[in-house]
Amino acid sequence: MTLNCACADWPFECCFVPCPRLWPQTQVLSPARAAMAAVPRAKARLSEALAQGQALKVDQLKRLFGEDGIEILYEHVKPNEAGEIPADQLLEWLYGDGQGARMLPHLEVPGGATPRGGGDSPGGKSARTEKDIEKFGMLMEMSKTDEALAEYRAMAKDLAEEFQDKVANPTAEAFIEQLCVEKILQGALFVGHVKTDLDSIAGAIGGACLWQGTATRAEMDLNGEIMYALKWAGLEPPPFFDDHPGAAKPDAAGKLLPVCLVDHNEDKQMVPSLRDAPDRKKRIIGLIDHHALAESMASEKPLFMDVRPWGSMSSIVTHAFIRGNRMIPKAIARILLAAILSDTLNLQSVTTTNADRFLVTVLCILGECDDPDELARKMFRAKTEWIVGLGAYEMTRGDQKDFTANGWKVGIAVLEVTDTEPVLKVADELLMELRILKVEKGQLKNGQHDRRKELDFAYLFVVDVTQQLSYLLVAGGRELALAKSAFPEKPLREAKPGLKAPGNTIRAEETLMEVGGLVSRKAQFVPAFFAALNGGFSCHKEPNSTISEELAGIKEEDEVHAAIDALQKESFHDSVQVVRDYTRFREALDAS
Repeated sequence: MTLNCACADWPFECCFVPCPRLWPQTQVLSPARAAMAAVPRAKARLSEALAQGQALKVDQLKRLFGEDGIEILYEHVKPNEAGEIPADQLLEWLYGDGQGARMLPHLEVPGGATPRGGGDSPGGKSARTEKDIEKFGMLMEMSKTDEALAEYRAMAKDLAEEFQDKVANPTAEAFIEQLCVEKILQGALFVGHVKTDLDSIAGAIGGACLWQGTATRAEMDLNGEIMYALKWAGLEPPPFFDDHPGAAKPDAAGKLLPVCLVDHNEDKQMVPSLRDAPDRKKRIIGLIDHHALAESMASEKPLFMDVRPWGSMSSIVTHAFIRGNRMIPKAIARILLAAILSDTLNLQSVTTTNADRFLVTVLCILGECDDPDELARKMFRAKTEWIVGLGAYEMTRGDQKDFTANGWKVGIAVLEVTDTEPVLKVADELLMELRILKVEKGQLKNGQHDRRKELDFAYLFVVDVTQQLSYLLVAGGRELALAKSAFPEKPLREAKPGLKAPGNTIRAEETLMEVGGLVSRKAQFVPAFFAALNGGFSCHKEPNSTISEELAGIKEEDEVHAAIDALQKESFHDSVQVVRDYTRFREALDAS
């Protein structure tokens, strides 16, 4: 039976995923009941929070105190800029002398602890009971994934239980989906983008499973997060695209196989052998993506497309399984779940939608994952350890993309880590690499150099995925001017204690900007830069794109560029990371 609902925020049009408002309220697990399920972990998590000086977020405080109570709280316990209160200060205010409980008479103090006015506790202070700690621990524990599980678990459980029957007896809509859509991509190679991330790997694996194709990867090396997720799911990495018969070269039958792009559509993000193929537009028969369509995206014939404004492309693949009444195997459910958690920063990114939240709940059930928060933490930790081990060269290039606005070319690299300290420990090297990267972009394949292709600005955002805070490394005067315009009033400081400024156009105390709770390149970093660049931004230099064709091929002859050339020639890889000596380059910047 098809259930319809006009709710604008419910993303599912398929026949057996109705809007929650059509479900009996008794079937939805309340946040309170979900919190109770977290009790075994609560005390340990609160102890960890107290030890690390963590704070309760605004939504957690509102659940405890209400709108009126939080105003009283803020009058007596100073919040940080984000409105958060350190856990130890809150506990002290509530239980240290009972002051908080007296000021908030309608507050149900956790565990029934109330001020005893000189009674049983030493000094008249109320005691912190086991229940007190559990209650606050559960508040700390109630993450975005917990909220999603609380809201959607009952419905997702019923949906998962219906899968088996619907696989054997597809609904009419699903039968049409299978007949008219699924065969279009049958036999295709599914491939993600270069600078490979978990979403592009999971999407290729899931898409190939659903549409009976072959999953491939765009690069040989995979980061630590991808390898951790594959191991957890019990899957092997898909083969490298170029190594698969029929991908870069004809197969035994002399044919090149059709291709379905996943998680990208810009030609510069395509695996090089496909991007440079003369018959590329003929071979690409499908696109599954959650990014805006690039101007360069075109095909010779109509192609299958499923592009949705969701937080993860793996959410789209999961939705396609559901829409077609196709059972999702446990291993596939696990890798898709891991990818959604990765791309949405554990459902905390501003790009996260109801689709992502609901599908994470479904995949937790099908993939038998009891603690998605713990999965996300382990994945992010694996990625951090892998990234830091790569060195400054790879950290500035591993997840780096270029954007153009009003003639200006901006390079934005992003590092998503659980601990920023190991990254900022090598901030001096990272700043050097950003300066080098700007010039490096002008190098052509034929050995020539085109200054018009050089970056005008090169940035690195270090995103703390546990605290949901970002730090921007600023490598020069131009970068500083644009950063101030894009993120006004954000504080600046040294990127590293004792850091020497990378040149004389910027001071050491201006090399790191605390941009706060902005964490998404697509939804926050790029729009901020674009708004500034399209809003009349100017500095002491014109965009590199305005350099005349006659001058573009003439490389600048100065010590800075000579030092870069020498550094490039002398660099080597020690089987772990690129080894560089920045001495000459530093001296050249200081003298420029």
